[in-house]
Amino acid sequence: MNGSDYQNYGSSGPGEPDEFNRFKATVAKRNMATASLVCGIIAILSFQLFFISLPLAGASIILALLSRQGRKVEGRARIALIAGAAAVIFSCLYTWYAIRTVYRDPRLRSQMEQLYNYYTGQISGTRESEGTAQSENPQEILSDILSGKYRENKEKEDSLAVPENGGAFI
Repeated sequence: MNGSDYQNYGSSGPGEPDEFNRFKATVAKRNMATASLVCGIIAILSFQLFFISLPLAGASIILALLSRQGRKVEGRARIALIAGAAAVIFSCLYTWYAIRTVYRDPRLRSQMEQLYNYYTGQISGTRESEGTAQSENPQEILSDILSGKYRENKEKEDSLAVPENGGAFI
């Protein structure tokens, strides 16, 4: 073996990482802990939106566990782990409270059922105004707009609203 055979080994000897590789691993773990902390803080701030909070909290917890030094979770990673767990708890409690409130209040429940029926198209969907029928179904309104029927119906409604004595309301 000549001197060039040893260039791939670290200063500690074969099989052990040299100082530079240890430094790179430390920096990578520190960056992962920082990313975990950022995810945890955003998850806590957005706990009212469970579809944002829960994935960010999960990412925060996973990154915190991956960034641990040795066997302990220290520093930023520990704070991020606590923030992620708190975000999961807050988000679940807030979502449970919102659902319970809607189902216990009959007015809110009827409003939610109306919204559900409206957006799923389960309402009758027609409204009579001035002799012309217009649909309340969003898909039908969009198809009317694209075909030009909506404008024709609007013009008919506007022409019916103009008084016949030249525009003066008496």
